[in-house]
Amino acid sequence: MKKEYAIRGAVCIPFDNPKDIDSGVSDMMRRLYEENNIGEEDIAFVLFSQTGDLKSKNAAAAFRQTGLAGRTPLFCVAEADISGSLRKVIRVLVLVAHEELSPARHVYINGAEILRPDYNS
Repeated sequence: MKKEYAIRGAVCIPFDNPKDIDSGVSDMMRRLYEENNIGEEDIAFVLFSQTGDLKSKNAAAAFRQTGLAGRTPLFCVAEADISGSLRKVIRVLVLVAHEELSPARHVYINGAEILRPDYNS
């Protein structure tokens, strides 16, 4: 029987251009899949958010291009604009339905590690 759990992640994008967004989203999601031993068949949906200073490309569109999410439901929303918050960040929440319920390995990379230092020790 499959069990559901969520995996989180974030990546900082160096410059607001489609190439950097593609690269950052691809790196984050590939690591998330590898470190959690999951594939597209295990994913119920993927929810991205991105800060308002990233306007050149939608993170969900970037992920769709990787080939890792051919039929997975994807959605992207604007991150709340909070004074003093980290800029140029894409966050992800992945709902997984998997046979093996193992501890989720969250992925914070390229400067986003400061958001959750407890996951990167």
